[in-house]
Amino acid sequence: MLNLVTVTPEEFADLRMSLPAITDRYLFDVFGISETTWVKLRKGLPIKRVTLERALAKRERWRAMGGGGRFAA
Repeated sequence: MLNLVTVTPEEFADLRMSLPAITDRYLFDVFGISETTWVKLRKGLPIKRVTLERALAKRERWRAMGGGGRFAA
């Protein structure tokens, strides 16, 4: 049985703020996910828990290496 999770709109907004731009390249570089997974997150559809955990861990590594994101106005 798959262990699936969804993200809230607030959590998604936080993820989006981590991206310098919403492109296939940055989705993979920052989160290690595909555009299909990104769309599922945006729509509030479930994804595998391990995929989300891996994406969050990769984002932290990206930040630690000096990767930037957008800044809230």
